[in-house]
Amino acid sequence: MAQPSPVKVLEVCRVAPPPLSPDSTTPKCLPLTFFDMVLLKFPPTQRLYFYETSHPTTTFLEVVVPKLKHSLSLTLQQYIPLSGNVTWMPDYSKLIIEYVESDTISLTIAESEVDFYSLCGDNFHEAQNFNPFLPCLVGSETRVPVLALQVTLFPNVGFSIGYAVHHGVLDGKSTTMFMHSWAFICTHGEDSTLMPELTPLYDRTMIVDPSDLETTYSNFWLGKDGPSNKSLALWDMKAPPDAMLGTFLLTQDNIENIKMCVQFQWEQTQLQKPSLHLSSFVITTAYTWVCLVKARQIRSKKVYLGISVDCRGRLKPPAPPTYFGNCITCLIVNADSDKLIGEDGVATAAKTIGEAIAGLKDGVLEGKGDLLSRYAAIPPSQFFSIAGSPRFEFYKTDFGWGRPRKVVTTSIDKNGAFSLSDSRDGNSWVEIGIVLNKHDSEAFVSVFSSGLHKTFTHA
Repeated sequence: MAQPSPVKVLEVCRVAPPPLSPDSTTPKCLPLTFFDMVLLKFPPTQRLYFYETSHPTTTFLEVVVPKLKHSLSLTLQQYIPLSGNVTWMPDYSKLIIEYVESDTISLTIAESEVDFYSLCGDNFHEAQNFNPFLPCLVGSETRVPVLALQVTLFPNVGFSIGYAVHHGVLDGKSTTMFMHSWAFICTHGEDSTLMPELTPLYDRTMIVDPSDLETTYSNFWLGKDGPSNKSLALWDMKAPPDAMLGTFLLTQDNIENIKMCVQFQWEQTQLQKPSLHLSSFVITTAYTWVCLVKARQIRSKKVYLGISVDCRGRLKPPAPPTYFGNCITCLIVNADSDKLIGEDGVATAAKTIGEAIAGLKDGVLEGKGDLLSRYAAIPPSQFFSIAGSPRFEFYKTDFGWGRPRKVVTTSIDKNGAFSLSDSRDGNSWVEIGIVLNKHDSEAFVSVFSSGLHKTFTHA
């Protein structure tokens, strides 16, 4: 017999931006660029923000929800494409993000008696426990919405805001810029003007495609069926039924000690020239990658790590930070699993990652024509990737009721990624989200903590 839902849906509404003024410069139609085409059919990015408040149901529905709805509508006026859909031009020659006056986004209002503080905890939870608090992108073969939202009240304790966003439309930087904009308008009122760093730029002419990557990526998605394959349905990737999601913290002291250990091992084994920059990102990703390979006991195989690279400042000429859309590419690095689980594993991983990042100076888009085909050829069990970034400052998304108590990137349960974000206390460098099966999650806890202890010992 089916279990009752832990969430009671109170309302499913549609939120529209105010009518555009005649002099508005916000476009109603945007072409997809090759950056967007890479991610055209990837599953939506889903994330949950948990806020601790003491609102009873009546107050929440009469005060908080109207304020969230109104500020959302005003924000969409600046972010019109989020109200639209990914679709084809009438002649099926090109993919576009199209907004028409009747377009809206879906907003679900719900209520739950689930333990709010348990969901906000760092310990491993069943990943499926977060699903009831997340919206879905419901589209068709020829038209897929860009954004869906859900607000869930935990009476007298708090509420969550969850989103699902089409990854073929915008990357993490653009998504979090929208969330910060919504929070800003909700906090400051309808007469507030978005600051320049929150105002999206839609100019597609700054994305130059001399190698015609758009056609290359489009042909990949069309596949063997050729031009007749016009389906825009997203990949329906399922999380394993026993997937567990947990959060781990690396402080700046942890990172500095790992860095000293890596540098010592480089000197002892002559793994690397001293000139390679050991950033906090390199150390964090190297350490996490090694811990995952150890926890999953991957032996005698090549393992891969996909690293998302923000191309805005690396293009020639560069695009501004406020460019709206996808402007990322992926570095795919690899290493022998047996080397990563060895004594010098973190040093080996850091060298591999650091060299790949240093190579970006030769051109961020060099050799990207076969990016999708290389990705598709990697066995999923041997591929790891990274979602999010501490630079997105998720924990600064304050709608007027304080910083989030917890931010969870839930979509990593489907794609083998681990997530990175800033920390809730604002002092530690990074929170790391991990998804593993129950057995491997227990192993990861041990490997992660014991690795830090060994690092302190070496240092």
